Amino acid sequence: MLARLKNHDWTPTLQCLPLGIFGALLAWACARLVYYHEELLLVNSKLDAIFSHGKIPTPLLSLCMVSGLCAVITLSGAFAGLFSRNAFVLDLLRKGYAAIYAYLVFYWWTVSSVTNTFVESLRKLGGDYPDAVRVFYWRWDYIWPVAAIAFVMALLHLRTWRRMVINKYTDSEESEPARGDLIVENIRSHGRDPSYRKSNWTSGWSHLLVIIIIPWLLNLLGCIDPYRIPFGGGKPAVQRMQIVKPKKKKKKKEYILNLDTAILFNVPELDDSKIYEEIEMTTRKTYMADASAAHGKLGSKTASQPGFWDGFLDGEMRFIRLDYGGTGWDDGMDSTSRADMNFMLKFREVSGGMKTALQGESHRIRLLKKYPRGQEPPFVYMTGTGSISESRKDREVLKRYLRGGGMLFADCGSSHWNGAFRSFIGRLYPGRQLAVIADDDPIFQLPFTFPN
Repeated sequence: MLARLKNHDWTPTLQCLPLGIFGALLAWACARLVYYHEELLLVNSKLDAIFSHGKIPTPLLSLCMVSGLCAVITLSGAFAGLFSRNAFVLDLLRKGYAAIYAYLVFYWWTVSSVTNTFVESLRKLGGDYPDAVRVFYWRWDYIWPVAAIAFVMALLHLRTWRRMVINKYTDSEESEPARGDLIVENIRSHGRDPSYRKSNWTSGWSHLLVIIIIPWLLNLLGCIDPYRIPFGGGKPAVQRMQIVKPKKKKKKKEYILNLDTAILFNVPELDDSKIYEEIEMTTRKTYMADASAAHGKLGSKTASQPGFWDGFLDGEMRFIRLDYGGTGWDDGMDSTSRADMNFMLKFREVSGGMKTALQGESHRIRLLKKYPRGQEPPFVYMTGTGSISESRKDREVLKRYLRGGGMLFADCGSSHWNGAFRSFIGRLYPGRQLAVIADDDPIFQLPFTFPN
């Protein structure tokens, strides 16, 4: 069996299988792009006005058609290369690889065009718009997966020009180096001027390392973006809760009586009567949560958009989950359930259009300490269905975050997680008990009221 595998010719599989997989991905992208555009419009209402009121942008529609065309070319070359071996099939295989380069260029142009349209529209609307660095990273997030695949395909494409592969597909026994062999040797030996070639490689890799690779690795190791709330204003007119201060009862007078006297000295107190209690209950001003209570846009002072007077022009509200590694910590975070995105969408609606992130994000508890002072998340979110495991350092970081004014929202995903979270709080605050928040607490009344 091992001898049979050793003697098996893996050249067609190596050359054609990756190409076929990428062709299938292109076919999937062709069918998916339209729905992806619709999802973006649901998440961010601003995009609806920017991109022709729901119509798919022309660059995205063109990319959809190019994806389908490139899928046909790459899949044709992959299937032909697996089952046939001749010069025509080898040429078709090369065309399949070349189609990937064309797709990468067009994909790059599409991403640049759509992001440019978005940024320019924000400028015309007079709202906050991202700087060049943020736009670059937006584009990079979309481009690097396709660029990485294209790089691997370029190596396989180069291999189709080497003598070994050419002889396999043309049934030839030539030994003279082919074009691909000369290119590989040129790269290996650094050409006619090795010093010049090496300096170019060093410069190129240095720029790539500093601009792209190091920031990417920092994100993997736990680099976070400061939480910068959006700048803005508004006219808050929410119905505030009336706090009733209990009246202090006057100290009851005590009389020293002669127990041997025949006179019964009994002075009734008004505070002890039921009539007084009924009058007090009917005349006391109490607060009742009312869903129709007047409210205005969130903010302070005046500005052209809702936000916070001490916010940032490039700021936005974000939804941050805590990843503690337990079962179900990311429940509802996927694009199908859309829990995090729905929260941000509703927040944008009730706040009068405050700038929010396009999707939720998550990180470990320990990374809360990396937020700069004054730019921490106003709240973080936890949920799950299993156990919660954390280190002593995690507890210290979370307690410091909560003492600094942060808030932890815990959403019980199961009865098991209910017990796990209570145990977690017991470890976080030993000797303390969870308390029920009263219905008339300000947290349920400001800035919007929750009846019952």
